Amino acid sequence: MAKKILMTLILLLLAGSAGAVQEAPLDKTGNYFSQAGVIQGGEITDGRDLRSIRWGRHPDFERIVLDIYKGAYQEKGPPARVPCFFQVEYQYYPFRLTITLRGIRARHAQLGEFPGSELIHQAYMLPFLDDSGFKLALALEGAVEYEVFELHDPARIVIDVRPYPPREDMPRVYSLRTETGFNFEELDYFKETATGTGSTSPRIIQAEDGQLFFEEGYYSEEALARERLEAIAPHFPEVSFFIEPRGPRSIPAASSPVEEEF
Repeated sequence: MAKKILMTLILLLLAGSAGAVQEAPLDKTGNYFSQAGVIQGGEITDGRDLRSIRWGRHPDFERIVLDIYKGAYQEKGPPARVPCFFQVEYQYYPFRLTITLRGIRARHAQLGEFPGSELIHQAYMLPFLDDSGFKLALALEGAVEYEVFELHDPARIVIDVRPYPPREDMPRVYSLRTETGFNFEELDYFKETATGTGSTSPRIIQAEDGQLFFEEGYYSEEALARERLEAIAPHFPEVSFFIEPRGPRSIPAASSPVEEEF
């Protein structure tokens, strides 16, 4: 019982700060965070272009820069003065940063791997079924400390990451999820449906095969995941879920062994 309570408290601690939203400062302050959370900034606007995503190595950190320009679809305009509205969220299981951009009508930036990075593995798209927005994830190699700030004239969103000591207090969790192979519309529908049934942290994640899957949530014990599965199953009559044990650095599998499907 004591172990169960301890694991539950740890998970609540890890996830508890995810709802806290902080405003991004203008220019670098050296204020790094190591807990899950959301940092937002920019201005509500439209007709913006994610022109490029740049990476660079500095003595104490690695830097990702998102260059925001004016433009829409095939049109390329000049640099914007202020970034569009954005949110950067740090998540666990697996470690990643998700970036949501509002007012984006074009994306000329290339996504892919970062071969020179020791901390950032890959950037990949996430479903965002709105033609005035864009969402992507930065898959991380492990735990990081991160700082997010914005620059003006020209508009840039800057994310600095640096190594963070291994989190020995992070237990294994049990992910309630689907296999890969669904399209963006289906995954977004799963997320909307799960939210309507009371899911608090549904996500779209990339698996080891490079494809996306839907995760209803993760739990401190397998029994809790099974209990939640029974609750949501009637709302997903044609979708097979399974429970995947996952450590903080585990790469999600593409599918489940047949004997573990539900």
